[in-house]
Amino acid sequence: MFCLCRYNHTFAVVSEQVFMFGGCAEDGCYYKDVHVLNTETLVWQRYGVKGESPLACAGQTLTAHHDKDIYLFGGKCTSQDGTVTSTNEIHKLSIAKMKWKVPLYVGIPPARRHDHTAFILHSHVCIYVFGGKNEEQEFNDLKVMKLINPSERQPVMKQILSEFGLQGVSHGFVPTKVPNVKYELSESPSLFSVRTDAAASAQVTAQRDFSAVRDEAMDMIHKAFSMLDGEFQKLDRERSELAQSAAALQYKRESHQAHHQQQEEELQEMLERHRAQNETWLRARAEENDKERKGLCKLREEIVHEQGRLEEEQGNIQKRSEHLLSIMQQFKGM
Repeated sequence: MFCLCRYNHTFAVVSEQVFMFGGCAEDGCYYKDVHVLNTETLVWQRYGVKGESPLACAGQTLTAHHDKDIYLFGGKCTSQDGTVTSTNEIHKLSIAKMKWKVPLYVGIPPARRHDHTAFILHSHVCIYVFGGKNEEQEFNDLKVMKLINPSERQPVMKQILSEFGLQGVSHGFVPTKVPNVKYELSESPSLFSVRTDAAASAQVTAQRDFSAVRDEAMDMIHKAFSMLDGEFQKLDRERSELAQSAAALQYKRESHQAHHQQQEEELQEMLERHRAQNETWLRARAEENDKERKGLCKLREEIVHEQGRLEEEQGNIQKRSEHLLSIMQQFKGM
């Protein structure tokens, strides 16, 4: 099974197989299908890949990691508004499961780009990205992303936290600490009386300030009702405008229906008139045809009658000729 014509696609070699992804057609359509070429049989095969598939793109990189995974980074694709833009997404294709995944890595991801180069240094399990370009600039930087194996997720996170001076999160049992609280009366009676007087004075002040709070609350209520009145007036105006628009639309609809009805009546009248004219013309042509056919029939009868009369005269003439011939032969014998 051959793949469709395309350009700016990418390859990755894994063992005896060549994996191909993406590319762009002549009409600007981007692909996200995966095709595999078996180098022994030289047969192409399209694979159905599960998981979270990358965007349909071109100009990305496919980098094989041993014979287990293929990492895809970057490329250019079509955004939701139809414009062509670059991306910095990274995806991992698990060859054993034929499934797309979003890999874990440590480091700042490179800026979105396409037409770059990438390789994996197996000793450090890092993917290196160099160069490329996007819609704004061209790059000559080198970015490194350290790939994280899911089984090594917790040790790596502990190492990262320790680098920032943080301790790892313990998932074991830790008993709850009960705070040490002192239940003692250390205040003197004089201090208690002072606090009581202060509370009483604060209560009186609060009662005095209640009128101001009430006035402020009433003012806010009046403002709120004023705003509600304004909104209701605005709603009434919009309702009136909507009613006027509905009436205008109904008037246009009725006028359109009346005009359509008038056109149908005129068309029906025109059809009736045309039908009457055609029927009149057809009847006249039929009468003329019948009259002409009757004349032809009469003429044919006259011709047949004249033909019979001529044949009869011809027979009489033939008899006379024979009679004269016999008389002449008699005269010759005398």
